[in-house]
Amino acid sequence: MNTHEIDRAAGLIADADALIIAAGAGMSVDSGLPDFRGSQGVWTTLGSPGATNDGLHELLQGSCFTANSRMAMEFYGRALDVCRRTTPHQGYGLLLGWARKKAHGAFVYTSNVDGQFQAAGFTEAHILECHGSIHHFQCARPCSPHIWPASEISKSMRTTHSADWPRCARCGGPARPNVLLFSDPAWLVSRTNAQRLRLEVWRSAPENPVVIEIGAGLALPSVRMFSESLRIPLIRINTHDVHAAIATAVTLQGTALAVLQRIDRELSRRLAPANP
Repeated sequence: MNTHEIDRAAGLIADADALIIAAGAGMSVDSGLPDFRGSQGVWTTLGSPGATNDGLHELLQGSCFTANSRMAMEFYGRALDVCRRTTPHQGYGLLLGWARKKAHGAFVYTSNVDGQFQAAGFTEAHILECHGSIHHFQCARPCSPHIWPASEISKSMRTTHSADWPRCARCGGPARPNVLLFSDPAWLVSRTNAQRLRLEVWRSAPENPVVIEIGAGLALPSVRMFSESLRIPLIRINTHDVHAAIATAVTLQGTALAVLQRIDRELSRRLAPANP
């Protein structure tokens, strides 16, 4: 990591009156949640023993809860259980601490469905989950626009069987996580749209915000596109592909936790009283 770029990042954060935190899958890795892609991706590691790549690919399609409901139930039950049991890494706390010192706090925009920001203490009203949340459910058909929290569901779904899987209270059919999968016309977008509206209302107040983008790759560039569309100072943190279309962007290569800790040390140094 370039010390000059760390200094620039700390300066932007220190001067900002609000933070926009844009987070991709790389933000969750330091919590022990594998990235969602690759040979050790979270989807791969959650698959049943002997599962094939084709089988896992099918479980990422919107049709999986009707085409192969038993496997889908087992798979997403394990995913929900893992996300519930995961403790957010210290980087979330650093971001939360910085946000609490800002006049307008922070708003989170994330493609992650794991609920780590809520678990770390960020307010639900200031989080936009653009791909939905595994902590909320909907009818798999869907028969209605109803979305309900997974807190109403058994605390442990590690050994969930199809007979125990959540059902839609309206039609009795299978429920599913309110998560955007591939080719997924059944995903109910109303919760995410409400979050998007809250973000737009909140954005009208800050005069000097900065966007801190963390762990957003190129495979699904929704977070990167959002960050660059804001046309405000950008700090990009990622383990690879840190280049940015915005020439003035601060780019920092490294893991989320390591880079955030470096920035925090620089911020603390700036606030320390000078020696007499």
